[in-house]
Amino acid sequence: MAEREPIPAPEGRVAALAEQARLGRWRMGAGNRAGLTGKQWGDARLHLYEEGLVVTDPDSREWVFRWETTSVHQNLSTLNGMTQDATYMLVGADGVALSVGRGGNGLFKRDLPGVGVTSHTRGPFVVYEGQWGPEIQKGVLRAQGNAALERLQRGETLTYGGVSFDRHSVSVKRKSVPWTEVAAAEVMHGSLTFNNAANRGVLSCAIPKVANLYLLLALTDRLKG
Repeated sequence: MAEREPIPAPEGRVAALAEQARLGRWRMGAGNRAGLTGKQWGDARLHLYEEGLVVTDPDSREWVFRWETTSVHQNLSTLNGMTQDATYMLVGADGVALSVGRGGNGLFKRDLPGVGVTSHTRGPFVVYEGQWGPEIQKGVLRAQGNAALERLQRGETLTYGGVSFDRHSVSVKRKSVPWTEVAAAEVMHGSLTFNNAANRGVLSCAIPKVANLYLLLALTDRLKG
């Protein structure tokens, strides 16, 4: 994997925003891709922290996301089994969404309200997605995992984009399957598929429509039959 450019820890307003949002320790920074498609974002930066991230653009705008209250949708483009680029759409508790990374988010405009998005900005084409992208998913899992389990124990239904479930069953669109019939969840060919004991898919949802993929997979391991 190529080494990322040495972007220093932010100071000034970005550091102040991170402190105000209680994002914890700064971990890494990544910049906008050079070239025509990313030109409008110029020196945009993504700053990854332990508990969230800050994205800045050349017009002095900032987006702040804290893992505790953020949903993330990912879309990876592959060639011969290798990741070519990836885009992560971050959705705040207010429904304001920002897509970062090289590529598309895999969703049509008509899909956005269905995953809780009230407004969407196509953000910078931030590079080194293979380094900061999985860390976003891990951060959401770490920050929201215990609370999700507590909600399930109280009998609540959880919804992560196109997938909903409670302690008894999992649903995609209008089809529901008891957890007793689910042996595993598998990510393949751009979809999340719930398989039965015979390794046959019983439910499937396109990955871009799945929110908090790592969290959902972890909860599936706890609930499956």
